[in-house]
Amino acid sequence: MNNKFIIIAKSVIKKFWRDKTPIKTIPSKPNPKDYSTIVGVGSVVPCQIEAYFLALNQYLGEKETALDVGFGLGYGLNILAIKASSVSGVDVDPKVLEYCRNTVLGRNPRLDHLDIYDGYSLLFHDNHFDLVTCVDVLEHVEDYHRFLDELLRVARKGVFISTPNRRPEYTNPDGTPKNYWHLREWNFEELDEILKQHGKVDWNFLNGPFEGPFIYSKTIQKNTLALSPFVVKQ
Repeated sequence: MNNKFIIIAKSVIKKFWRDKTPIKTIPSKPNPKDYSTIVGVGSVVPCQIEAYFLALNQYLGEKETALDVGFGLGYGLNILAIKASSVSGVDVDPKVLEYCRNTVLGRNPRLDHLDIYDGYSLLFHDNHFDLVTCVDVLEHVEDYHRFLDELLRVARKGVFISTPNRRPEYTNPDGTPKNYWHLREWNFEELDEILKQHGKVDWNFLNGPFEGPFIYSKTIQKNTLALSPFVVKQ
């Protein structure tokens, strides 16, 4: 693959993740419910990769089980499977379910189950998974308190979250995200106030430019790109 193509691909996916520039011509006020990660097939979001490795190395033990909520294109499933005895995933998007059934399921022996769900109700019993991960999903959810309660219900240890840090360069004058698929974005103080209502929070921050490399820290930095906390189950 030539370098020019790689540079163009990275530019397109960066705009899609963080900016308001559309990949395709779409209505000026799109419905966030129409969002699908299937448009990103063939590309990855670097900070998502970093977030999954952070979850893997800090919060997932050897031979434990994991559920990835909002698995998208599935690369997080494969990362979690490095240590997990089994990994399951749910998503609201039938397109990515079909994609991952054709590209991941059956090839990764530790991938146990993929399914569609309604965005709130998980069909698993309490404490079913050791770890639940949720990467770049929370900013799309309307009732995030209900959502977090349900993720914690099926987790034994807790829930790892990663979501964009609200930065001025990615925010409209009226306070809304420039990424029109996001219902909202938070800064550290705002998200901390929300998460503390659900459990003790172990904070992590991914710092660096969109393309990486990233440095983890336990305190917010001037170049923090993603907020990546772990909510400990009470």
